[in-house]
Amino acid sequence: MKRKALHVNLDVREPSVVELTVGDRVQLDRLNPARHGYVAERHGDLLAPGAHTVALQPGLYLFRTLSDTNLRVVTGGVAAGIAHSDKDKWPDPPPVRGDEVSGELPSLTIV
Repeated sequence: MKRKALHVNLDVREPSVVELTVGDRVQLDRLNPARHGYVAERHGDLLAPGAHTVALQPGLYLFRTLSDTNLRVVTGGVAAGIAHSDKDKWPDPPPVRGDEVSGELPSLTIV
């Protein structure tokens, strides 16, 4: 079955260190306030599958993943959640012949 992307947001309230264990390549982006909303800016290198220790300064961060992900806060203050987009408000259109049915969402585990 096809998997949908999980959108994870991190609200870092103080300088923090987190450990992310991911099953696919992940790009962590920092969201910077802009005139009309936010602008995403790359934070660090692309993370390969496996465990990574990442230092974060206060701010908002976002990443998308197609695999189950574990997050562990080593130090600091971080609130994590799943971001919902406007697309989530509407049901997926019925599949067209040859298309796969809508997929399942990976999970986020906070330890």
